[in-house]
Amino acid sequence: MSERFILNCSAKKIFFREWEIKGQPKKNILIIHGLGEHSGRYKEFAEFYIKKGIGVYALDLQGHGKSEGKRGHIKSFEEYLDSIENLLIFIRKKFLDTPIILFGHSLGGLIGLNFLIERESKEIESAVISSPWIETAIKVPEYLIIIQKILKRVFPSLRLNNRLISNHLSKNKDIVSEYDKDELVHNKISLKLYSEVMRSIDNVKEKASRIKIKTLLYHGKSDKIISSNGTLKISKQLKKHKIKLYENVYHEPHNDLEKEEIYQDILEFIKKI
Repeated sequence: MSERFILNCSAKKIFFREWEIKGQPKKNILIIHGLGEHSGRYKEFAEFYIKKGIGVYALDLQGHGKSEGKRGHIKSFEEYLDSIENLLIFIRKKFLDTPIILFGHSLGGLIGLNFLIERESKEIESAVISSPWIETAIKVPEYLIIIQKILKRVFPSLRLNNRLISNHLSKNKDIVSEYDKDELVHNKISLKLYSEVMRSIDNVKEKASRIKIKTLLYHGKSDKIISSNGTLKISKQLKKHKIKLYENVYHEPHNDLEKEEIYQDILEFIKKI
């Protein structure tokens, strides 16, 4: 595994990890992680696929992990999309004819869906979207939404605790413990980032039918952070899709006790494309 940096449109240094296989990869996966986490949490995920002859790339989003930027803050969702595009260009230059699969989890799932809608990249063969942030499991109180709308204009970079409960990530206690101890993990979300997320959710709800490539959507039915109902609604707009909802699986299916089943389902989807 090697570590590198690319620049995004804001001239921020964006960190990414590259898990290469010996020889020519059958395909390459580009991973977009969730809010507050980073690419290093996908090590086991990546190792499964490189053993199958599939290369894996994962970036740290701006304001996350080892990338530059204020933790949990962004001026525009476009900064995320540009970072994805620049890493996509890096992979394509390295492997001119190797198919690329876009993988996004949670916030990364929302970013991935927006990327597929807004950029319509011909470089992406298919997409795998995990627990996308479309509908939160707990309704945000109306008064907080009103306060956020007022304050975001005055204090856009003001950051609040994202109120994530780590025990809701996975039933695997080791995963939860590692998350809690991980110094690269943070619990921040700025008023501007929250506003951009809400705008991007509306964009997906309105334009998801524009997504032309084959997409696998999956979600745990026991996710207490992001509701699988949102994923189900979006799936009905996609022309070429497969959806899998897993019983008793938490927010991070790829890190839950059922991860081997999830890995295998993703692999089967990738192989059939």
